[in-house]
Amino acid sequence: MVAETISRAGAAPSFRIDWPPVRRELIGLLLVATFAATGAVLLLLVTAIQFQNALEAPEFTSLQISTGWIRQDVSYLENYWQERSAIKNKLAEAEAQKFAVGQRGAKIRADMSRTAEVTRNFIDLNDTAYILPPLKLHAFPTPSSPPPLPAIEEGRGASQLQRSSNNPQDTSASQAPAEGAASNPSPAAATKYQVAIPPPISYGFGNTVDDYFDAYYAELAGSQNADAARKSLNTFKVETYKRMEPYFAARAQFEADSSQIRGLNVEIAALESQAKQLDDKSQAKGTALADGAYWSLTEDFMTFKSLVGETAYNIIALPRMMLVLLLSIFMGILGSLIYITRDFQQDPDRRGFWGIVFRIGLGAGVAFALFFFAAAGMLAMAQTKSGAQSDMSPYLIAFLGITGGYLSDRVTQWMREMGESAFKIKGDGPPDRWAVGLAEGLKASGLDGVALASSAGVTAADADAWVALTKPVPGDKQGLVAAFLREHPSRVFTDIAPG
Repeated sequence: MVAETISRAGAAPSFRIDWPPVRRELIGLLLVATFAATGAVLLLLVTAIQFQNALEAPEFTSLQISTGWIRQDVSYLENYWQERSAIKNKLAEAEAQKFAVGQRGAKIRADMSRTAEVTRNFIDLNDTAYILPPLKLHAFPTPSSPPPLPAIEEGRGASQLQRSSNNPQDTSASQAPAEGAASNPSPAAATKYQVAIPPPISYGFGNTVDDYFDAYYAELAGSQNADAARKSLNTFKVETYKRMEPYFAARAQFEADSSQIRGLNVEIAALESQAKQLDDKSQAKGTALADGAYWSLTEDFMTFKSLVGETAYNIIALPRMMLVLLLSIFMGILGSLIYITRDFQQDPDRRGFWGIVFRIGLGAGVAFALFFFAAAGMLAMAQTKSGAQSDMSPYLIAFLGITGGYLSDRVTQWMREMGESAFKIKGDGPPDRWAVGLAEGLKASGLDGVALASSAGVTAADADAWVALTKPVPGDKQGLVAAFLREHPSRVFTDIAPG
């Protein structure tokens, strides 16, 4: 324990810094962080292996795809969705403008109708004061009704509008439908909002006023001494058109809106056509992306890339053997972490920082070695695939890795035994000796060769050969034989061969 005491005369009581609790907290945080990092890497590796397995699915055999090809298709899909999103945003912006124009249309119609009513009341109440002889008073004609709005054709993505001309009676010249969308737009690209701005009731009122005054001027053209009447008529016309200024402003705005709608319709039609061409190109017949299942798999790859980033996404391109090897190593680390965490929970002060680091490294190294033990067939953990190919199951390798990390001590001992068995050297251990005292010892103890063979773990023929001195006893069996006879080995065995 490390403690520090600060004490001064007249100061507050001393305080202590107790190191073990801080050390335990730091080690606990280290274990948590290492667990999180290891889990993230394992998740990444398992996902990459699963994606590679998906590419080998039987349904994609005819497409002849690979990791490299699908990465190119992922880049293509990214570009496709960027362009599709840009088109969608432009369409939404155009639709929003059309909606704003439609909202403004109600106010324009109200302004035009109100101004027309005010102007007509002024004419009806004041025409007798301004119309002087030789002019004859004319009743103000009823304004012509606006032409009907052309019906919107089915499948067209834009509304139809009309515009005015100097002659409201000529519907063929003054009222022209706005340009619509493409003749065969894609159903998926249909507009979200359709706006129609019908001409207001008072749309032709201005032309009617012009005709009203033109009729008076035509009557004055053949009259003599009509200066006073002409002057009064001019004053009447000026006063009338002063009151019509809001009307003309509203009608100009209506015509501008109509022109804007036509432009937006053309833009929307072009965007819808562009979107349809983009869709047709992305799923052209004969290409891999025309397959719906492959398209879905490619989008899964693209989603994975967007989640983990470009650098981590590149792990998919690693050879499968390397992915399985990395999986084994990190599973070994995970097994070591589980073992260390169990020890830490039982006794937080059992291991130091470097002890934990070395134990984690040992687990990774053992898992790494087990991978090659499995590859060499020492563990019989290979599974045969179709044809002549053979591949190790990543899940069995993961099992070996986490087991090796958790039981590193036992696995290293097992490796030692396997190595000694595979690389056995003559002279290693006690030499073979002749059991010259074996027959006498069996006779004295009342035992036979069958009991000896069972105790030493050999065949009865080997035991009989030892007794008959036709075969020496191996070094690793001499202790068992001496224990069986309850004699010291020196009284039973000799290095001198029988004569």
